[in-house]
Amino acid sequence: MNKKPILNVYHPKLTAGLWLVGMLVICVLGSQALTKDWLETSFLALLPTNEQQPEIAKATLQHNQLLNRKVVWLAGAATSHEAIVHAQKLKQQLEQSQLFNKVVLEFPQQQYIKQYQQLFPYRYQLLDAQTQAILVTKPDELIKQNLEILNSPIGQMQAASLESDPSLIFSRYFSAQNPIKLNLEQGIVVLSDRHRFYALLLTDLQDERLQLDKLETLSSLVDSATEHVKAAGGELLVSGMPLFTAHGAQSAKQEISTVGIGSSLGIIVLLWATFRSVRPLLLSSLAIGSGLLAALVICVLFFGKIHILTLVFGASLIGVADDYAQHFLCDSFGEKDWNPRKGLKFILPGLSLGLLSNLLSYAGLGFSPFPGLQEVALFSAMGLLVAWLTVVLLFPLLLTGFTFDHEPGILKLTTYWEQHWPLWVNKNRRWLSLLLIVFIAGGLWILTPQDDVRLLQSPPAELLRTADKIRQLFPMSPDNPFFLVSGKDQADWHQNEQTLVKRLDALKQQKALTAYEGLSGYWPDADQQQQNYRLLKHKLYDSGLLERYMTDLGFDRTAVKSEYKQFAAAERNTLTLPEWLATADETKQQLWLGCDSGRCQSTVALTGISDMGALAALQDLPGVVWVDQVESISSLFARYRIRASGLLAIAFCLASLGLGFKFGWRNSVTIMSVPVVALAVSLAMLGWFDQLFSLFNLFALLLVLGIGVDYGLFFFMAGDRRASTSLGVTLSALTTLLAFGLLATSSTEIVHAFGFTVTAGIVTALLCAPLIGLKDIQSSNTMERR
Repeated sequence: MNKKPILNVYHPKLTAGLWLVGMLVICVLGSQALTKDWLETSFLALLPTNEQQPEIAKATLQHNQLLNRKVVWLAGAATSHEAIVHAQKLKQQLEQSQLFNKVVLEFPQQQYIKQYQQLFPYRYQLLDAQTQAILVTKPDELIKQNLEILNSPIGQMQAASLESDPSLIFSRYFSAQNPIKLNLEQGIVVLSDRHRFYALLLTDLQDERLQLDKLETLSSLVDSATEHVKAAGGELLVSGMPLFTAHGAQSAKQEISTVGIGSSLGIIVLLWATFRSVRPLLLSSLAIGSGLLAALVICVLFFGKIHILTLVFGASLIGVADDYAQHFLCDSFGEKDWNPRKGLKFILPGLSLGLLSNLLSYAGLGFSPFPGLQEVALFSAMGLLVAWLTVVLLFPLLLTGFTFDHEPGILKLTTYWEQHWPLWVNKNRRWLSLLLIVFIAGGLWILTPQDDVRLLQSPPAELLRTADKIRQLFPMSPDNPFFLVSGKDQADWHQNEQTLVKRLDALKQQKALTAYEGLSGYWPDADQQQQNYRLLKHKLYDSGLLERYMTDLGFDRTAVKSEYKQFAAAERNTLTLPEWLATADETKQQLWLGCDSGRCQSTVALTGISDMGALAALQDLPGVVWVDQVESISSLFARYRIRASGLLAIAFCLASLGLGFKFGWRNSVTIMSVPVVALAVSLAMLGWFDQLFSLFNLFALLLVLGIGVDYGLFFFMAGDRRASTSLGVTLSALTTLLAFGLLATSSTEIVHAFGFTVTAGIVTALLCAPLIGLKDIQSSNTMERR
């Protein structure tokens, strides 16, 4: 009787044609998508925004714009003159690089003169907080201070404006616009510590979302400038968010090369040692390459851009995507009359169920609110799906007529291992079980979660030290936390911010922070402007105090009358906020968020925070919200770590249910014991080795779950092909370990932890999977003895 044809409906040429058409479509789409700016390098792009209220998200974005483009340069030397010379040469070098839209060394006096002239007509409405307080309590003290100033060495500078501003009220206000006094030499800010002088140079990058090549240019520029200044006998300190981004991008690029090249070379060596043929190498490369290409193109089309850190994880996909090809190829060692269609029929159920479990695991990443993890989920899922399709649709045609005429040495090793390892474990199961329980329990007991968002980056210590030193010398860069102040209209907003400002003044006295910057400290609203005018009228003008003061200084009667006349004419003057903003610098302008939907909002920037708790307590004030991005994102990490634990449990239950319906509930428990032990050991390893345990480890455990189900399934379905199954699973584990094991060498904490977790899980799954079918091994050995 003739045997029925295998897979009658399966036509290798047709399926290969479908695969070819699909890949051509991917290539066409890729030729369009990958010609644009498709690579994201900013680590802020990894963080979620959809969980924040819209106004907080807007405020956070605008606040970050103050930080994301700015780079601070300090050229140091033994004397201020030498520091200025170094800075002048540095300015030329920076301008020639064409990376910056603004390079500021000299602070032109013309800018201040223009601002002075624009605000001067409103001088009677503009009072700084200190002047207000003196006028309310002791107006005579104001006159006394003025006389001391005029008789001091800086009195000549004030004398120039005395004729137009005899009370020096506006000079006081204008001086308060820049609360941190800086030393200027030749129009250049010169800072100093005990031993050196530093000339300040500020730059703004042309684009806050720098491409990788521009980040590399920035890093090279910093290195080159540092060498030039050192060669001239000076010192250069450079800091700014772009430098941290550049270092992260450079580190990620190196890790892509390390993981990609390392795992590729490892796969080549393993496959050549196993198959001793070029065709398996080419087919495996085809499965991996098609999967990675499709994943990249689909991700870019879906997200618009793909983060460079996603490519780090994507490079590790090489080891997983190759699993399907290896299982197909290793099955050829299972029997003598093997052919591709027959081999596909045997392994297709296992490959399909394995793919589903992996897709389920990666789908878990997609449910997180973190754009970076969503990208990793889609990239990995598409890469595995296309690699699976390549094996199923293309391999039967390309392997037609191909057979191996050797028995690989590694097959003998894996066969010996899968036969003797389970028997040894069974023989020593009591003490091994006890040891495993103690190991897992101890590791879980000392496991401590860490949810700090700053672990997304691991900048070098030198970069952090430089940033700290610059912050000490130049305490004007705002810290990340800030206040969001709102009101139903401008008057309500102004009142709320003024309440906050008064509390901040008290905390400043207590050294809880160095400085703050809020618009209401510079611009009084219409009501406050009228109050200021009435205060001056009552305390200085109507009381005759100003007249006596001007007379004592030598002003004639005409000048006194002229001043009183100008004061009376300015009574109804009102400076609107848009008019004041038009005179302000960019930093102050960006504090204002505008009025929209019945709410007016601004941010209050903080500098030199030393007591975070005292500042956070101020959010109880009306209309005030404390925004600490680091803390809020870290809290989000903690919440989603708990949710991811539930997601892991759901994925486990779904996989168990699927296997239960397919193979029966007892068999389902047997298969799922592999990933369960792998998960437990991975967590215990994190505890024993004091590794980072965060949200990202739980998503790594989702992958361990998928891979563990794979290994358990293949051994459960192996039957009389345990030898070839053992070879396939071992090669699969080794190639995956090459990929994820190399991730564990990453300098970025979360990438390292991800790789460590998956590595521990895969090793455990590899050791546990052959224990499935132990009774069959024992029965086989019994029959051989008989």
